[in-house]
Amino acid sequence: MTDRPSRYDIMLKSLIRITTPRESGLPSVPVLLAFPILAFVTVAVFVLLGISGSSTGAYWNIFGTGSDPDLLLGTPQLIRSDEWLVQSSWVVSQTEQGFPVFNQTLPGGMDATVQNDLPTWDWSSLFRPHVLGFLFLPLDQGMALRWWIPALMLIISAYVFVVSLLPRRPFSAAFLALTVLFQPIIQWWFLPTTILPVAFAFTGMTAVIWAYRSRSRLARLGWAAATGYVAIAMAMSIYAPFMVPAALALVAFTIGFVLMERRTQGLSWAQTVRTLLPLLAAAVAAAAVMVIWILTRIETIKALFATVYPGQRLQSTGALTFNELISLFSGPFQKPLQSNTFDILGPNSSEAATAMMTSVFLCIPLLWLVWRRYRRSKSVDWLALALVCLQLVVLAFYVIPGWDVIAHVTLLDRSTNGRLRLVFAILAPVAVATIVSRLETEKIRIGWPTTVATGLSVVAASGLVWFALREAGSHIADSRWAVLATILLAMGVVLISRRAAGWGAFALLLATLIVGAQVNPLYRGVFDLAEDTSAGRAVDVIGQTDPEANWVGVGFPAPTAVLLESGVHAYNGVQTYPNDTMWKQIDPSGRFEENWNRLANISWVPGTGAPTVSNPARDQIVVTFDSCSSFAQEHVDFVLSDGEPLNQPCLEPLDEFTQGNSVLRIYAVQPQTPR
Repeated sequence: MTDRPSRYDIMLKSLIRITTPRESGLPSVPVLLAFPILAFVTVAVFVLLGISGSSTGAYWNIFGTGSDPDLLLGTPQLIRSDEWLVQSSWVVSQTEQGFPVFNQTLPGGMDATVQNDLPTWDWSSLFRPHVLGFLFLPLDQGMALRWWIPALMLIISAYVFVVSLLPRRPFSAAFLALTVLFQPIIQWWFLPTTILPVAFAFTGMTAVIWAYRSRSRLARLGWAAATGYVAIAMAMSIYAPFMVPAALALVAFTIGFVLMERRTQGLSWAQTVRTLLPLLAAAVAAAAVMVIWILTRIETIKALFATVYPGQRLQSTGALTFNELISLFSGPFQKPLQSNTFDILGPNSSEAATAMMTSVFLCIPLLWLVWRRYRRSKSVDWLALALVCLQLVVLAFYVIPGWDVIAHVTLLDRSTNGRLRLVFAILAPVAVATIVSRLETEKIRIGWPTTVATGLSVVAASGLVWFALREAGSHIADSRWAVLATILLAMGVVLISRRAAGWGAFALLLATLIVGAQVNPLYRGVFDLAEDTSAGRAVDVIGQTDPEANWVGVGFPAPTAVLLESGVHAYNGVQTYPNDTMWKQIDPSGRFEENWNRLANISWVPGTGAPTVSNPARDQIVVTFDSCSSFAQEHVDFVLSDGEPLNQPCLEPLDEFTQGNSVLRIYAVQPQTPR
């Protein structure tokens, strides 16, 4: 009697059949599509429900009472003001004004197509898929789409990259893709300007793999086109500090992979270059689109680069301080950042955020692979070597001074010590996939001495961080979460070295989730100040009655945010670049140009006489307001203030609104009574 196969045997055979790669070595269609489809459906549900990770619920602390009914999980992060105060407020302003190319909030207008990733009826929005939802969907769904689309692009590109090298390991690839998404540096800087460069790096690396291994011309062209598209989406943010580490990771991988494939496939140099032609064509096309984009808004670009801040910032070599070095390797200790405890790790939680540095620890098995190949065949594992060399170069940039010229040529100095950490988040799955693919192809495991050394390197790094934190008297050193995250991180690199990729990737994911999963909340909808506050509704009514009126918001942040989201003309808000029309009205002599010629948030405080401008921080502009000054008399019609009443003779109180912890007052500017 023949034994029937068990259910387990049937499932195992089905899994083996599904995960069997194509003849080219690339993943099967089910493996290629399963996780992306699951991720897409999940995002679609979140978008349909209007749920995002936005911290716009921070306004509830100002205007709400009791528990916020729209806060589903976690806590809004006040330090994420770039998201909830700046970009989200500008998005609502754009919505109020009908998505113009030039937002008319600041007198003289502001080009909404440069920085901030705002929705506009401009052709460039076709290359910003995350903002298209605002043009066709309600605000809540549009905001959810803006939040999740870059994340979706990241995890899909990272997943496909890993399964392109490890076609039999879809679960490992999914774990590693999520590990990238939940890195602290990505979660604390969760904006398209941070995430799209990561998606670009993985899309480009995937395109390189398929260029050499795929037999389908359509697939090769498709990946090349996708890389060009994501490159444009990334470049339109014009925020180089996050683009540089992504580009470096892509270049290092491409060099190493191409050299390996050339030898493996026996390609001539002509064949090697010819294989990359679709990618080169995509790069040329992307560059052409960017040239057109820049030329059609050249005055805005010039104004941005002519600012005092950020201008053209360059980072010097060897400028890393001891505290920054500790912060760099503090990944397992970053759970306390969520409660606003950062101590010596940085000036705030966002600046302290780092990667888990998995790729640095995996340099030990990568070098073992390089040594083994050379010892056995006198050949070089160029990919493993390239990954190690890139990390050594970045670490050298951090700690070795005196080679600024080389750093400038290689674009390293266009990033900053903090932003450059992104390269380690990108390289983590690259290092894992490279190691596991080598071990599986050659059917070997790394020896125990090397494996143990890899695990101990994690423990040693965490020990150094713990000692520095303890010496500084930081309570972060007492975090039990740090112990668990360190153990999981060490287990992860050890298991990967022993070819247990699935369990290793899962351990890395758990370690990352501990420090990154609860950084951003889950929030339903948008706290729309124009609709959800009594002061905002009153401002909106006045704005509709007198659409040409100009406003000044005295106080911060509530008056600025209310005016901005109401879509009225106001001298408040974060300016991407200084507007000549506005600043000639405020500072006609140009006396304070050094203070206002910058990308910064503009707020107002009570004062006497003509406006004076100061900078409490490099990205903050504070202007004094006197309703009887020539500026106010000529250019300002209404004032919105918080705090104590404004006792100025040229202000007539119109209304007062008490909501939550906030008291806002509206005044009309009156002509100065002659003495």
